[in-house]
Amino acid sequence: MAGMALAWKGIATFEHHAMKRTTNMTKMKWLTLAGLVSSLSVATVTATEADAELNYRPFTFSAEASTLGFGGSFNWRFHDHFGARAGIAYFSYSRDREEIEGIFYNNDLTLLSAPLTLDIYPWANRSFRVSVGVLVNQSELESVVPQDPVAGSTFITIGNTSYDSSAIGNVNLDVEPNAVSPYLSIGGSFYLDKAKHWSLNGEIGVVFTGELDVSLSNSGPGAVNPADLALERQQIEDWTDDFQFYPILKISLSYSF
Repeated sequence: MAGMALAWKGIATFEHHAMKRTTNMTKMKWLTLAGLVSSLSVATVTATEADAELNYRPFTFSAEASTLGFGGSFNWRFHDHFGARAGIAYFSYSRDREEIEGIFYNNDLTLLSAPLTLDIYPWANRSFRVSVGVLVNQSELESVVPQDPVAGSTFITIGNTSYDSSAIGNVNLDVEPNAVSPYLSIGGSFYLDKAKHWSLNGEIGVVFTGELDVSLSNSGPGAVNPADLALERQQIEDWTDDFQFYPILKISLSYSF
């Protein structure tokens, strides 16, 4: 009887320890499962927050108004700190009897240019950029001395000599910038939605046009003294020196994707 009691006691002790181990294993399984669920939840929330706080979208189309004219551009931000941009701008302007170095011209101004830049983003999570590149410039100023339909003639001073414009015919002025000019600007975006699709953008900078190409000629029954034309052209070239640094002020509405 004593032996049977000891056997039953051993069996009971074994079952107790087995049940305890089973309970501990069950607890471990539930703790492991809870840990996995928590990890997945944290990962999902983190991914959602990261998507909600997207710093930028790589491709952007913009409609622009600037001192270069009206146009648009396309931007590709291919890296956190770098992007490439290409655009085009156009504007035309005509006005009669505007004075240039003492002579009144009828002017036709055409602004046509295309900026090509490398955009540098100092901060990966910001839209602020520094743009360096070139401006492909096909702008031109075409001017002609107007005729006086009332008096029949108008006296103008070219160089050091006074001429009757009805006798010398048209005096033609043409001013063109360099075809390619250095371009430098800074800019940034103000996003209008959390998804960062729509934004307002501003930009300020400068283009170095260099010395402008000036030509001055006349066509008519009489001829202007070449020395007077050369002197007048030199005066106009001195006047255009004020435009070698052309300011860039730009505002745009953009869509990014």
